[in-house]
Amino acid sequence: MLAAARAGRLAADRVSELGASKAAYGMLAVIEEFGPSSQADLGRRLGMDRRSVSEEAAGLEHGGLVSRGPDPADSRRNRLEITAAGRTLLAQLESSFRAMQDELLVSLSPEDRAELSRLLALIAAPARLVSERQEP
Repeated sequence: MLAAARAGRLAADRVSELGASKAAYGMLAVIEEFGPSSQADLGRRLGMDRRSVSEEAAGLEHGGLVSRGPDPADSRRNRLEITAAGRTLLAQLESSFRAMQDELLVSLSPEDRAELSRLLALIAAPARLVSERQEP
């Protein structure tokens, strides 16, 4: 619990230093990975409610980090697309998070880091995948 709290504080500090929020980072990362997304899809992927997604999207658009317009597949929905400025900020955030990870894990050997990564991947994997790996 203490490690998670420390990591959370460091992450919040890192995004704040770059003028962003953790929600903004999540939205930019999802759009970059999966392509232009409707606000509803972003909300589902990130576990955010509609109002929060809409407010965050407005801020991202105002900052020139995303463009927002009607979804060509359904004009009733808004679709967000990352801009060049959004990609730049995302790259800065990811670089900052890598440095933060190094700071958090400084006391671990390379072998311990690899084991921690393996265990965290198991925790993060959907339960179905974990149970499939454990079956003989």
